[in-house]
Amino acid sequence: MVWMAGPPGPRSGGDVWPDLTLFFSLYALLVLLLGLWSRLLARRVAVHSFHRSLRRFNQVMFAARVVVPGWFAVGVWYLGWGALIAGLRPGLYHNSLGLLLGTAPAFAAWMGLWWSQYPADRALREQNILTDLESGLPLYQPPPFRSYFLTNLRLQVLFTMVPVLMIVMGRDLLLWIAGHWMTPSADRQASQTMETAALMTAAVCVFLFSPALLRRVLKTSRLPGGPLRERLDALCERAGVRYRQILVWHTHNHVGNAAVMGVLPWVRYVLLSDVLLERMKDEEIEAVFAHELGHIVHRHMTWYAVFFVMLLLLAGVAVKFGGNIIPALNDQSGTAGLLMLLGMMAVFLLLFGALSRRCERQADVFAARTMESLKREEPVVSEALMSARQLVTVGAGPLAPPRGSEESYVGRYGAWLFASALRRVAAINNISILPRGESEPGAWNRAAHWLDGMVETANNWLHGSIASRMQYLQDLSADPRLTGRFDRAMFWLYCGLLLALFTSVACAFAGPL
Repeated sequence: MVWMAGPPGPRSGGDVWPDLTLFFSLYALLVLLLGLWSRLLARRVAVHSFHRSLRRFNQVMFAARVVVPGWFAVGVWYLGWGALIAGLRPGLYHNSLGLLLGTAPAFAAWMGLWWSQYPADRALREQNILTDLESGLPLYQPPPFRSYFLTNLRLQVLFTMVPVLMIVMGRDLLLWIAGHWMTPSADRQASQTMETAALMTAAVCVFLFSPALLRRVLKTSRLPGGPLRERLDALCERAGVRYRQILVWHTHNHVGNAAVMGVLPWVRYVLLSDVLLERMKDEEIEAVFAHELGHIVHRHMTWYAVFFVMLLLLAGVAVKFGGNIIPALNDQSGTAGLLMLLGMMAVFLLLFGALSRRCERQADVFAARTMESLKREEPVVSEALMSARQLVTVGAGPLAPPRGSEESYVGRYGAWLFASALRRVAAINNISILPRGESEPGAWNRAAHWLDGMVETANNWLHGSIASRMQYLQDLSADPRLTGRFDRAMFWLYCGLLLALFTSVACAFAGPL
């Protein structure tokens, strides 16, 4: 987003290389200092304060990851990096090659942070081997750096960069074809309209068909046959969900999660990670799988696409009309352009976070309803209920029996079982369930408490906290009428999205003020 918002205007005189040296030096210093700290920390793995030191290191590492894109924006807009790439060749800045060259420093710094973190992460994994042995869990040697690097590369860079590159390359190809078959228009507005149409066409095609490529980016394989596969297939049939394949997501035992990709059934995949399959009971895996089916049944990916299109159109409207109202906004060579970009990103983070959390909650409700309708034989139910009863309570009393007879409410068993699955996923991924406690006195502890808040906010931005999701299901299971109210609230949310989309389309094609 930072790169494609440019290019900034040309630099006014002066040698650019001192500023670029500063730009690259901060990235190098950040990676080297954290790498040194990580290696010193790995040597002190036997010290009783190791986990406290590791927590502090991870807090600073999180802050460093935030610094990378922030410093990148400074480099692009103020230190001459954007102007340097834009000056290499006309039209280079916004095409796929310019995108790769331009964002390379930030991505290289992000990859360098994996090198920095690896020794500390490996030391922690070696410590956890004894815990896994005592718990009867499978034992794995910590991955070598090559595997660690490739896993992070697939998940943190390629999974996002590949679709973006495909969209930009598709747009460039369509514009090249249009340039050969159509007479170039001298009208700037017509050229911009053609470029927007090419971009939207490429984005739609990538959105629909990229899962076939992304399943290979993430390194997956078909889930083999067996009792679990039969139960998951039966869940899909019961929900009326068509799909291409159920896949095992190979993460070298690094990620315990599930995901769904694809809007069209013939390129739709449901992914279950290797850690999740090994460390969860079949009933809990079913519950997590039902959550992913909830995203499909309620067409959340389509609604996300509607949101993104609406937001892009509104951003264009803001730029067009805002420039007429405030002429200073037309000058995107400096602070005004950067402030517009930051404002759009803030709106995106705020609105998309709220939408995502509501969709995640709807998928939770779907999973709890599904598991309620699939009560197993009494011994299995009793075991699951006893386990879930101990795991679900988050500062609340026992659940009250359901009142009324509203159809398809969230029952106690479904709420307990899915909450148990949430609890297990949180434990596998070392995610905190309860809210943060008060910080201890001292400047470092206050800073650590603030960084903990940033980490928790980032984790909860898309999904909401584990505690709030578990508590919400308890509340629904206590009163069937609440489930109906939730369904109606989601219906009106989707109506609001459609209204916002139609409004943004009308504003985008409206004439100037």
